[in-house]
Amino acid sequence: MAILSGKSGSCWVAAAPATNYPPLEGSIHAEAIVVGAGIVGLTTALRLCEAGRSVIVIEGLRTGGQVTGRSTAKITTQHALIYHHLIDTFGRDLAQAYADANSAGAVQIREWVRNYGIPCDLEAKDAYTYTCDASRRAEIVAEAEAARQVGLNADSLERAPLPFETAAALRFSNQAQFNPAMYLVGLAQAVTARGG
Repeated sequence: MAILSGKSGSCWVAAAPATNYPPLEGSIHAEAIVVGAGIVGLTTALRLCEAGRSVIVIEGLRTGGQVTGRSTAKITTQHALIYHHLIDTFGRDLAQAYADANSAGAVQIREWVRNYGIPCDLEAKDAYTYTCDASRRAEIVAEAEAARQVGLNADSLERAPLPFETAAALRFSNQAQFNPAMYLVGLAQAVTARGG
């Protein structure tokens, strides 16, 4: 466990080893250049490496030390009350595409953690959204139903498992959490191991 300094920062970044990749010098060639070693950049780079492409990743700061490394660290298909909104506004097909993309992303992270042996404290957890306002209970129930319409494992609860009272909760089962900075360090190592 990392001992934190008391300074503002991210506990995820503090627990992850720093990377030390060489600075870009001279002329170098690749089929793809990815700018940024965050989750989007390194996911793109690793997918390209796995497809046999030559890739260079350019990061100006610390791998995993920016947006992704300072995130909530949850891996979930649950994002506020999005599915009811998507179905009502754009239709079920778009909501299904959104759900499928988020599910595929969550599966991909778990597979890479396993396949590349990335030590990032990955563990299954349920994801919750809750309200303390009883007048919003119907929104929670509607979101659970909308999520189930697009194949997600969601249900509404009378209360969230929190140490204070809530009026209703939405639970997405079998989601996950991890150390995102350590995950990115592992992704960067996987890219390098595959020739990136």
